[in-house]
Amino acid sequence: MASTHIVAVALVAALTAPALSAAEEAAWAELTERLERAALAGSGQELRAVRIDLLRQLIHPAEQAPGKARVEYAIAYVAWRSANLTDVPGQEQADLLHDAVERLEALVDDDPEDTEARALLGALYGLQIARDPSRGAELGVRASGALGRAEAAAPDNPRVTLLQGISAFHTPVRFGGGLDRAERLLRRSLDSFSREPPDKPWPNWGRYDAHVWLGQTLARQNDASGARAEYDAALSLAPDSGWVKFVLLPALNDADRP
Repeated sequence: MASTHIVAVALVAALTAPALSAAEEAAWAELTERLERAALAGSGQELRAVRIDLLRQLIHPAEQAPGKARVEYAIAYVAWRSANLTDVPGQEQADLLHDAVERLEALVDDDPEDTEARALLGALYGLQIARDPSRGAELGVRASGALGRAEAAAPDNPRVTLLQGISAFHTPVRFGGGLDRAERLLRRSLDSFSREPPDKPWPNWGRYDAHVWLGQTLARQNDASGARAEYDAALSLAPDSGWVKFVLLPALNDADRP
């Protein structure tokens, strides 16, 4: 009886909590737009600055600040974006990943239905494996479990399918991955993105990434023209992407030379 009362009180509190004002929503949108610009530009310095602002929101929240879960997810997303940047030192990357995993594990414990958090958690486990392959057996099960549960709960969520596709790209066929599976998932992700409004409230990231990873998948399959088309699509979304302009496209050009 007591637990029923507690749940009822929580529901009433959630339903009667004041919504964010237009100004507060605008401030949150501005912060997440800064986050996306930094992510697509690959700027570790700006990602650090955004992370500090996000942490401030947790320490000194405004009266009607964005929900704690939204902020925690954004902090973890910064770690995912920072994990392979050359201007983020290796130990900092490891520390960010550890912190992000702890935050998202707490989020999914509190809300098992948070598929965005669960999928990102699976991706973070995968990045930890890349840093420390000796933990592959332990973290591989966690990664596949988190991504699998997220996909089962939200098969049409483009970010869930995107992260599944990236995981498949890095996973050997004998362990359930491979390029064919990665291509199917990434194309499905792009199809889902075509039905998601670009101005959807954040999190709405991933279109650029789906094109980039599909391009890499096609390049590995020796489909240079297909890969180039995906990289061009990625640049149409993020014209300043140094990764595409200075790494992926030149690699494709080198592969084309006899």
